[in-house]
Amino acid sequence: MPQYRIVTVDAFTKVAFKGNQAAVVAVPSDSPIDDKTMQAIAAEMNISETAFITPLMLQGPEEFQQSRVFGLRWFTPTCEVKLCGHATLAAAHALKYELGNKREKVYFETASGTLLVYSGLHNSYNMSLPVDPPAPMSVTDDVRTIVACILGEYKSTVQVEISPSLRYMVVYDPEKTGEDIARLEPKLSPELVAAGERENVIGVIATAKSSSHDFCSRFFAPWCGIDEDPVTGSAHTVLGPFWQERLGKKKFEAYQCSKRGGEVYVQTEFNDDGDVDIYGDAVTVVNGTINF
Repeated sequence: MPQYRIVTVDAFTKVAFKGNQAAVVAVPSDSPIDDKTMQAIAAEMNISETAFITPLMLQGPEEFQQSRVFGLRWFTPTCEVKLCGHATLAAAHALKYELGNKREKVYFETASGTLLVYSGLHNSYNMSLPVDPPAPMSVTDDVRTIVACILGEYKSTVQVEISPSLRYMVVYDPEKTGEDIARLEPKLSPELVAAGERENVIGVIATAKSSSHDFCSRFFAPWCGIDEDPVTGSAHTVLGPFWQERLGKKKFEAYQCSKRGGEVYVQTEFNDDGDVDIYGDAVTVVNGTINF
């Protein structure tokens, strides 16, 4: 029976049971796992994302300790996704603290290109993720349905934008506070799902200015089998440029005000590759093996 090392990490938090959970499966280069089994493992874990990391360019008993470059894929309980920030952070943390990789920076080859993660002090990490600036959407009946399901009503003053790559919809009501966003009780109904499918929406971000941070948000993705994601790194590749335009700054302290909650630090001073820097912390919660 095959056995693989698996680690569960809470990302974007300094303490256990906060932030966002991700499972990280270490897949040796000589023992690949097929796509169907990866999806089955992600469904078995039944958390927002399960990440699979494989050493590239090096092989042998020390490949996880010595490699600088890894393949990385992310699966929700129902599908593979193009980009996942918190599971990337979790993968870097698992490599450093559970698999013995002491490199200051590691590279992940992914469906979104090469991602670079720097390891800092005290379980902190800096990820360079591809920026995905949103643009205004045409307000269709489906867009009105989505906004009403998330915010409770549609108003003409609500600003709605969509990111071109990830297809995340940003919903911003200037009259709502961070406390209002935290209290939202969205209706994740069949009507919402159908409207999102027609608009090719993968996730919806509700956001507002915050009294304690620069901005706050929540993220809903029933189209990927995730009613609400606790803390979403990839959403901040969209929120960074969104709030840069409105606040006139390039460094942000953000808070995702889900039930678990988590802090995300964002910097939008883009380099030549157009990356946005996402900073966060992580802690290991579970360490073991998976058998199948």
